[in-house]
Amino acid sequence: MSAWKFGNYDLNSFGPVTLIDDYLDLPDRRGKNQVIPFKHGTTFIEKYYDERILTFGMVVSGETADGLESVLETLRGLLAVRTQQTLTQTLLDGTMRTASACVDRPLQVTRPAPHIAKLTVEFTLASPYMRLSTLIADNTTTIDASPKAMTVTNPGTVEERDPIITLTGPLQNTVITNSTNGCILTYTGTIAAPRVVTIQTAATGEFTATTDLAANVIGNVSHSGAAALMVLNSGENTLSITDATATTGSVKISFYPPYL
Repeated sequence: MSAWKFGNYDLNSFGPVTLIDDYLDLPDRRGKNQVIPFKHGTTFIEKYYDERILTFGMVVSGETADGLESVLETLRGLLAVRTQQTLTQTLLDGTMRTASACVDRPLQVTRPAPHIAKLTVEFTLASPYMRLSTLIADNTTTIDASPKAMTVTNPGTVEERDPIITLTGPLQNTVITNSTNGCILTYTGTIAAPRVVTIQTAATGEFTATTDLAANVIGNVSHSGAAALMVLNSGENTLSITDATATTGSVKISFYPPYL
């Protein structure tokens, strides 16, 4: 079974983890198919994954009743933090995946013996994905022709909707088209060498585009094909990049691959 840490604490250090099956399942999806009047059935609508709950059953013990209370106090202190902490999964092959999580529900503690307690820890993942702990391999592509072909492989099991896109000048009116799914991202304007524009989604959900000189250039960015700035399907994505300069500028796309 996978090993788990929360806030850099090994959960098994508090006692055996006796139940953790939720990570093998899919999270719920939000949204419903549309009902069209005077038409049989419904019309399919693409759904979005909802937040996710991972439930851990644990047995905590101490050599004495006082020892048990001390262990539980340490555990409660770890789980009581009101901000998200990093939940880390280490697979049997050594691969590490992480997610931001918090504990919002009681531990449902039962005490079958004075020095033994059974409890349930429910981790809430606001974003339902476990992500690889390392970025995908650097795939920076020099835009020395227009159009320029680029391939980005998403090794995850679900699409990536929030990649970091780095444009390094000289570039002008750069258009990135993902022909695998029809998503298009356009940067209208000139990026002189050696200036850099970083396009990404902030933790709060806003789209951002800033230069290496801290200028806000989100007004230069437009997109189509999806609600996200750029979507990378699971597997291989074939991209085509056009640019009015096409000399020594570059495009880099990076992300931590998402898994369900």
